[in-house]
Amino acid sequence: MAEKQKGTIGFEHKGIGQALAHNRFVVPLNQREYSWKDEHVTDLFQDFSNAIATNKATYFLGTIVLTTSEEGNPEVCDGQQRLATTTILLAAIRDYFYSRQDSKRVTSVENQFLLTIDRDTTETVARLQLNVDDNEFFRSYVVAQPDSVERLAAGATKDSHEKIVKATKLAAQHVQDIIKLHKEENKTAVLLDWVRFIEEGAQVILLRVPDDLDAFVMFETLNDRGLETSKADLLKNRLFKRAGSSKIKEAQQKWAHMKGVLESLGIEEITVTYLRHLLITEYGPTRDREVLDRVKREIDSQQKSIEFLDKLATSATDYAAILNPNHKKWNDYGESTRRHILTINQHLRVEQIRPLVFAVAKHFAVKEAKKAFRLFVCWSVRFLIVGGRGGLLDRNYAVVAEQVGSKKIKTAKELVKAMQDVVPPDATFEAAFAEARVSQNFLARYYLRALELKAKQDPEPELIPNEEQEVINLEHILPENPDGNWPDIDPEVASAHYKRLGNMALLKASQNSIIGNSSFADKRPLLKASGYVLTAETATDRNWGIKEITERQKRLAALAVQTWPISTT
Repeated sequence: MAEKQKGTIGFEHKGIGQALAHNRFVVPLNQREYSWKDEHVTDLFQDFSNAIATNKATYFLGTIVLTTSEEGNPEVCDGQQRLATTTILLAAIRDYFYSRQDSKRVTSVENQFLLTIDRDTTETVARLQLNVDDNEFFRSYVVAQPDSVERLAAGATKDSHEKIVKATKLAAQHVQDIIKLHKEENKTAVLLDWVRFIEEGAQVILLRVPDDLDAFVMFETLNDRGLETSKADLLKNRLFKRAGSSKIKEAQQKWAHMKGVLESLGIEEITVTYLRHLLITEYGPTRDREVLDRVKREIDSQQKSIEFLDKLATSATDYAAILNPNHKKWNDYGESTRRHILTINQHLRVEQIRPLVFAVAKHFAVKEAKKAFRLFVCWSVRFLIVGGRGGLLDRNYAVVAEQVGSKKIKTAKELVKAMQDVVPPDATFEAAFAEARVSQNFLARYYLRALELKAKQDPEPELIPNEEQEVINLEHILPENPDGNWPDIDPEVASAHYKRLGNMALLKASQNSIIGNSSFADKRPLLKASGYVLTAETATDRNWGIKEITERQKRLAALAVQTWPISTT
């Protein structure tokens, strides 16, 4: 393969053992630690076993993404867990040969896969160097020989060290499992077959990119959730490099504090999203693929790095709060704010507005924030009904979020003014609502619950009780597939109008299961007896068809304008 040239992306397809044999891999100092649990390790070993048992010539392990370190070594952006676990297995095979006093094969495995000579310093170094927390322990406990001083003195002091210890024990047991069914004279040959398979058959694609920015953009383009941790590592490494060795402990403490707060949410891989949203509040619109580039351009000194890391640490609590209506932050805001947060996250499930919600939670006074959160619910409904115009809405929210972050906007009234040309006005919203078809039942249920509260003159109709789907259900009065009970309705017409809001009503779940595809004449008594005003009103019609659906939806649309107002007044 041609050598990698500056500014180009290169691909190499080879066995993972060959990759270890031909390179000296470096995991960036501040990249994540060894994190594979027992099941991950066992799965890899079992996959190797299955491939060998079925005589498969190759088994694809995936892509390993590399940049180049300042010293010219391949720096691992993604794939370190596979490299480390494969090294652990090779070391276990080496240890077996060591126990048999097979010194030549010990040397062969070590020199080919585990160790190499640094020509500049003449020191013996590991072919795989892990991060700052794990490297010394990995070298001593895994790479060093069983009876060496390093191995005997190695002590696990971190959770990642314990994972390495467990992986090493699993590898040693796996080696015993490999050979236990074979005769004594065949055991070495069987293990050598394994070494050859790891060397040539367990294949990876080495993807070499010019720098960390190219790697980040590539991860974003691939849109693989499994790469989110690698993206977070690239961002952390960039910030830590800017912090410098004199501030590294401070940087690590701030990053760890942020991670601890975010992990309390129980949401996987949220770090990059949080960091992007903080960047938006600080610097304005920032798309997913622009995050690392923004960090490199804006945070270009040690002082700026430490300041930004401090903001990451201190702002994480506010970010956690906007995703958790029960967060203690809302103790001073009242029950309405908790329910607005619940509505945004659970009933509407909107994410585009989150940077703006974050900025308000962080910077607004309590009185103004309470007004703003109600606006956010109303605006979100209007955009869901009218359409959010994709990336344009993201940008509009981001622009205003930055204005809140920079204190140019301090009140809910100023928010309304900033968004007045963006949020759908009453006439547009009412017209769109009158024609709306809603495919997601959770949204239709929310809309009808809120409209019901408005019909009953509730002062905060947008805040519906958090009742479960099993209690309140949707009744599609005209069923999706009408049968003989609806002789005057064409099936295609029914399909076109089935999900219109005018055709939907709230019923207790037990009632909904009873009436099913019954005729309208059979449904009317149950609809009339309903405690929901808007449901009972449907029973005033003697027939139910397209005309009735359209007229009812127009009435609901007029009510919707009042239910989700555009301003704070």
